Amino acid sequence: MTPQEIANLCEAKQSQLLDKYFGSLVQEAAIERPETIGEYTKDLPLKIEAEYRAFLEELWQHHAPEGQKGTPLVLEEQKLRKLTTDGNREMIEPAYKDAAEQTLWERITKTNHKDVTYYKGLLQAYAKDLLTVMRIDFLEEITGKHINTKAFEE
Repeated sequence: MTPQEIANLCEAKQSQLLDKYFGSLVQEAAIERPETIGEYTKDLPLKIEAEYRAFLEELWQHHAPEGQKGTPLVLEEQKLRKLTTDGNREMIEPAYKDAAEQTLWERITKTNHKDVTYYKGLLQAYAKDLLTVMRIDFLEEITGKHINTKAFEE
C-alpha cells in the first residue's frame, strides 16, 4: 500500500468516526433542538481517540517501514494534543456547564438547546483536531518525512 493510500484510509477513518459520534449537528440543532447533552460527555473525544489509535496501531502492524516492523507504534499525541488543542479544551468546560445546567427560564422557554449545540460543536472541533494531530503524527512515522503542521500551531 502506498503512503497516499494509507493517508486516504486514515482520513476516511477519521471522517467515519466523526460522523459516527457527531452525525449532523446542524440538522440536530435545527430540527431536534436537544435540551440536554445526552451521551456527549466531556470525555467523548478521548473515547474517539482510543478508537482511532487502535485503528492506527492495526495499520502500523501491516504497513510499518522495514526497519520498524514489529515495533510498537509511538505517537506523540499527548504532547501534540496539548500543543494544538489547548484553546478548544479550555472552552469546553464552561460550555459543558452551561449546557448541562438548565436554568428555570431555559426550562420554561426551552432555550437550553443553544447551549447544548454550542457545547457539542466545541466537542466536535476538539475531537477533529485531536484526530488530525494523530493522523499527521502517524503519517510522519509511516513515511519517515516531516509533515508541515503550521496550520495547527495557530
